Amino acid sequence: MTITLLKRALVTTSATAAVVLFAGGIASAHIDPDPIAMQAGTAGTVQFKVEHGCDGSPTTSMKFQIPAGVTDAAAVDKAGWTATLTGDALEFSGGPLAADAEDHFDISFTAPATPGDINFKVVQTCQAGEIAWLDIPVEGAPEPENPAPTIKVTDGPPTAADLTPAPEETEGTVVATDTGAVVVPTTAAASSDDSSNTGAIVGVVIGAVIVVVGVGMMLARRNKGTPQS
Repeated sequence: MTITLLKRALVTTSATAAVVLFAGGIASAHIDPDPIAMQAGTAGTVQFKVEHGCDGSPTTSMKFQIPAGVTDAAAVDKAGWTATLTGDALEFSGGPLAADAEDHFDISFTAPATPGDINFKVVQTCQAGEIAWLDIPVEGAPEPENPAPTIKVTDGPPTAADLTPAPEETEGTVVATDTGAVVVPTTAAASSDDSSNTGAIVGVVIGAVIVVVGVGMMLARRNKGTPQS
């Protein structure tokens, strides 16, 4: 009876730890362009969507690096913000934009004449801290932690497939049962703010695992030393 209860406790505690570790691996929200594709050599306006601030701090600046080959770049007026173009750097400053608010910053430009991906590297500055969205995604490789917004420049008009965002990566959530742990796929949608306390939670869970294992060892020794009738 004691061994059965111990096994159940170990399963439940281990599953809880796995849930926390999986949650900690969920990707942060990105800066997503809309549309994500446009025809080479054509002019258009792209919205760059911001989904959160810097670990709970409001956004005060969005500085975009205009990619090579892009011409006629200009900021679309945004209430409460001032746009400044210096060389290939276009900065929106002002706000602030609340840390939990979703908004967008719009840039009009003419796409390069040559098809291919263009990456708008961005530095998001907040009242406390900043996020550098500078990593260039590589096809076939895991998505980087802070990817630069990427727009596909197509030879002809973008197709529906070109304009459809890739599906979100999924993470597994482990659910404890009496007979074991089951992995249930879930969509990754947590922001960096949601994972800010993961380290502390993991510490608590690890402590619980240590306690359960210690109790199990004590019970095992006690049962071993008990005379059989």
